[in-house]
Amino acid sequence: MEISFALLGTVQATVDGADLTLDVAMLRAVLAALLLAGGQRLTSNRLSQALWAAPPRSAASNLRTYLARVRAALRAVSPGLAGRLVTVPDGGGYLLTLAPGELDARVFGDLARRGQAHLLAGEHAVAAALLHDALALWRGPAGQDIAVTGTLRQQLTDLDEQRVIATEDYVEARLALGATSGLLPEIRALVLEHPLRDRPWEQLMRALYRAGDPAGALDAYQSARRRFSDALGIEPSRRLQHLQGAILRRDDVLIARPALP
Repeated sequence: MEISFALLGTVQATVDGADLTLDVAMLRAVLAALLLAGGQRLTSNRLSQALWAAPPRSAASNLRTYLARVRAALRAVSPGLAGRLVTVPDGGGYLLTLAPGELDARVFGDLARRGQAHLLAGEHAVAAALLHDALALWRGPAGQDIAVTGTLRQQLTDLDEQRVIATEDYVEARLALGATSGLLPEIRALVLEHPLRDRPWEQLMRALYRAGDPAGALDAYQSARRRFSDALGIEPSRRLQHLQGAILRRDDVLIARPALP
């Protein structure tokens, strides 16, 4: 039996090609919280906090109803799959057992960590391949089809942050392998999406310089400076300031220095 669970986009579950039907957003949120627990016990209190910033009085009964419906949906796809969702006796909570490779968020995290390790070791081709595979797992923002106000929201936000870091690492690996002009649209898109992150600006400046456009690299620095000043009232980081100075001096050694995490 081939089972896959997905959080990197909409919340999905598939068994031998058959999709789990959870047509209510709160049921998908419950499944997401159980998946993110990583096979560890999730108490009723923690599950309530995952779903609601201020759990309603009916939270306990609501949870029992939600979990029963999730278990029924699992059983509808495969009777054996329902046994994965375990109720721990004596109010101990709930857990959903997972096998290695079944959850896309876990697979992504493993690939991204390995990719970053190879990047830090200077093994850029291996890093780029691993990070490409990691990013290919994403179909949109994590848990994009659920809306909750509890701790689950922050967990999903943290997953999205990991995606941004992996994207920056992937760009860095490709820059180290010699990509320049072809990467510029991708880096510009990253800067537009995350204008207050140093690393994309640094990568944009380096890519422009290496593409033979030092004036464009200096213009990018001034754009970053305006962004940081307008939004935060601060100057760019020392790393960006040092990179600007290196571009003015045409210090190719310093400019080639990678923008590592």
